[in-house]
Amino acid sequence: MINFNTDPNPKLLWQRIFNFFIVTILLIFIPVFIQLAAIQKTIVLQLVFIVMMFVSYSGLGYYAYTLLKKTSIDKVFHKPNIRNWPHIWFILRLFFIMMILEVTINTIRVALTGVATTDNQEVITNLMSHMNVTMVAMLIYAVIMAPVVEEIIFRGLVINYFFRKSWWWASIILSGILFAFPHMGLIPTNLVDGLSYLLYASMGMVLAYTYKRTGNIQDSIAIHFINNFITMIPILVIAVKHS
Repeated sequence: MINFNTDPNPKLLWQRIFNFFIVTILLIFIPVFIQLAAIQKTIVLQLVFIVMMFVSYSGLGYYAYTLLKKTSIDKVFHKPNIRNWPHIWFILRLFFIMMILEVTINTIRVALTGVATTDNQEVITNLMSHMNVTMVAMLIYAVIMAPVVEEIIFRGLVINYFFRKSWWWASIILSGILFAFPHMGLIPTNLVDGLSYLLYASMGMVLAYTYKRTGNIQDSIAIHFINNFITMIPILVIAVKHS
């Protein structure tokens, strides 16, 4: 469990909102570098934009980490204990719960609307449609970098910044709601968008529950990593076939 015995840092709510707003805006716009890399005709220019993406995103991750470190009483990262089987089984159970929620919501969306993928998934699929430098960069970003940075921001900062001593589930729900917006890129205005939003929000809530329950950001990162890795497998297979 996370220790909330002290006040958050910064103490003023508007400063915490401002910090979160800045890192979220950067989180949304920095990946544009990969899309810019995808439309370049030379590999040199592709690599330039990819390096800009990796450097900027890593800088964002470090900045978010420093913000989390200032407001968290406990250590942000803990030494993993791979022999703690009850803990590992707990993490796997939560991962399976998240997968069940994803499959259920996606099945309902397909049944009601005929739409099988979200706009975010379509963008990723298009960027990874062929085996090239951009596809490799997208794979590294989606599977390795995004789980770490997004968990620090949407789990670490949200849960340590807001509703620290309020209703226990409040920050978990908020985390899921905020997590869905960058992945949707818009406010849901129809059934398709609403169910897609619900899909991402439910994922965010499971990840938030994981972090708040164990107090270890690495646990939610691990679940996020496994989810993204599994999601990328069919896309990667299609890219290999097209190459």
